[in-house]
Amino acid sequence: MQFKVQQIVFPKENVCDIEALYYRKIGLPSSDEVYSGEIVFRNKQRINFDTYYNSLSLLKWVKYTYANSNFFLNITLKGKFRLALVHFYLEADGRLRYEKVSEHIIDSNEKKSYQFEYVTQNPFGMLSFNLEALQDKSTFFEAYYSSDISKAPRDVRIGIGICTFKRESYVINNVRSIKSYIFANSESPLKNNLKVFISDNAGTLNKEDFDSDNVQLVSNKNTGGSGGFTRCMIQAIDYNKVATNPLTHLLLTDDDIVFDPVSIERTYAILSVLKEEYIDAFVGGAMCRMDKQNIQHASGEVWHKERCQNFIETFNNGRDLTDIKDILENESFTKSNHQGWWFCAIPMKFIREDNLSMPFFIKSDDIEFSVRNMKTHILLNGINVWHESFESKYSAQNEYYTVRNYLVSAAAHNSSVSKEDLLEMLDTYTKHYIANYKYVEIEHFCNAINDFLKGVDHFKTIDLEKYHKSILSKGYKMVDVDTLPVRFSDEKYYHDISYDKYVNPFSKLMRKLTINGLLLPSGGFAVLGMWGGSNVQTYRKKFLVRYSIETGKGFILKRSLGSAIKSYFMYKKTRRKLKKKFDKAFFEFRARWKELVTLENWDNYL
Repeated sequence: MQFKVQQIVFPKENVCDIEALYYRKIGLPSSDEVYSGEIVFRNKQRINFDTYYNSLSLLKWVKYTYANSNFFLNITLKGKFRLALVHFYLEADGRLRYEKVSEHIIDSNEKKSYQFEYVTQNPFGMLSFNLEALQDKSTFFEAYYSSDISKAPRDVRIGIGICTFKRESYVINNVRSIKSYIFANSESPLKNNLKVFISDNAGTLNKEDFDSDNVQLVSNKNTGGSGGFTRCMIQAIDYNKVATNPLTHLLLTDDDIVFDPVSIERTYAILSVLKEEYIDAFVGGAMCRMDKQNIQHASGEVWHKERCQNFIETFNNGRDLTDIKDILENESFTKSNHQGWWFCAIPMKFIREDNLSMPFFIKSDDIEFSVRNMKTHILLNGINVWHESFESKYSAQNEYYTVRNYLVSAAAHNSSVSKEDLLEMLDTYTKHYIANYKYVEIEHFCNAINDFLKGVDHFKTIDLEKYHKSILSKGYKMVDVDTLPVRFSDEKYYHDISYDKYVNPFSKLMRKLTINGLLLPSGGFAVLGMWGGSNVQTYRKKFLVRYSIETGKGFILKRSLGSAIKSYFMYKKTRRKLKKKFDKAFFEFRARWKELVTLENWDNYL
């Protein structure tokens, strides 16, 4: 039985226009000659499809699916072509290896479909093909990869859960794209197997913009990302209670992303033919940068529950997905143990009224849920989203949620992190923040620890929306740097973030005794990124400009001896509480965390 594995696709307007993610053209003079539909070649013009979107992951399809006996290229052409089937992979020493599996001369005066088999003994790397015209007006119409499968594909029905707060344009455009590419497309296998659930946490979307039987819009309290995604989970559970054909998976996606609907179809395809041992797998999408769409931010992450510092490790960051070697290295297996909810397909067996998200408001709800439920994590080239820059999303409040939610998650998942580990983290971060004039972050850090120490019952009674507003009021306002009362250049920014002067032992002692110059006169300023900042870079500066070069926005942090003293006393008080109460709170969350993820508990929030 033939199974359609992956369609050859092309750039889409308002989604992505970087050609080298889709094809590499040789001798084609303009982009206008290549579009989704058909390509008319002139003699000797050529296109290679060894790209992020149009190569086939032989390695992953063989490992995870029963569509692995043999693979085929199905292609529709008219005219005269030289077609080369290609297999490329990395040698053990990291060298790139190309193998021409076969070559075919095609000559037909009529539009005709062909099928060619890939015969290779090496089940690694990627499959692809190259197409060269041997006469003018030779025409390419479409192509796709297929495989023989030993049994019928599974019935897969996907619900998409979108949590949003005042991101109207993103959500409207993404749903419009789904409608056009899937719901209005009689050829899409997902046409009758997809539902969309939208949790509108701000109540700003209009139902008229989502007029479809396949789209369900619900206004929700602003209970953050965790509350919005949990609302989507509840919508999917309620849908399955009455549906003739219930959903098998829920795909959670952020509201500040752009994606190509082909990622959803490819998720559907691999879910349909998973081997029995992988039937409970989570399928994830990579996160790429919206400002540089060929650059990947993450494909696979691991949460280190035994670390309270640097507990997130990101894989494949910074890969250029137009580079062939990066494409291959991106397909390597990682030790990831969680998938971000920017694009995460979860089997419905894990979406239950006693197994919902943690009420974290924001930060780490996706991590905790994955660690709790995910046994296998599947990532494939060509399944991804483009996400807003994290620099543009910097917020002091994240310090509160990151610290508090890490502690709850660590307790829930039997981490061996100790009181001494946390005390060391508190010491390290307080010193860093005082040296960087981030007094607000110290307050959030201390409040996070204090709220954790209050235990489970306190956690269950928090009014998420009201409490978030109180946290949000203590932060920074990002503005266009042109409106700041100081002028600087990008050259100064690059100089300041790379400045690293040797400090002799006597100067180090003086810096320590004067709290990095805080007790000495100040002058000048430094321009730094949103994160980081060494004692050398901030020493005796009157103020710091925190600047995102990607967005052109930033804010100013002023040196204040009074704020530093206040922060120090808050730190010392929190440290004493932590030493006294940590063990009791930690073991209480370990024993009672399941109370937090039930529908009964969520009803109190929603």
